[in-house]
Amino acid sequence: MLKAQWLFAATITALIVLAPFGAPAQERVGTSQEDLPNYRGSYSIENATGITIHYEYRWGDRSEWKKMALRSGEIETHSYPLGQDPNKKVPTPYVRYDRIGGDNAVTFQEYRMQFHAVGYAGYGPRENRTEPKRYVFRFAGNGRDLYLAAKR
Repeated sequence: MLKAQWLFAATITALIVLAPFGAPAQERVGTSQEDLPNYRGSYSIENATGITIHYEYRWGDRSEWKKMALRSGEIETHSYPLGQDPNKKVPTPYVRYDRIGGDNAVTFQEYRMQFHAVGYAGYGPRENRTEPKRYVFRFAGNGRDLYLAAKR
């Protein structure tokens, strides 16, 4: 009986000594996702009018309009997740606003917006683009007609 216990103990000790250190920890470690690309479609709107502009925006023609108030001198960025594919097909973004100021009526002007894929391109030689497609609200020369133009 003593010989059997010694043989069992020797076998267990050999298994422990021969087992590679860190093996159980390796099973629990997942694959890092930090170096994968992560993009979003983004456009920004700057208010250069001198007054607060109220507008609405949405992504896709079936989603609900969301209201926004943009104070003069501020820039608002709107984004939609693209994940790892900067060319992913996403709903088209829209903006609408009252294009005539001071007439006590609402005359909507609606724009189909463009956007840039911005974000982290992942590890490697690809470029990390960080600027959204930029737009600006301005008044026309008559001081009443509001327009939204792409910035260059």
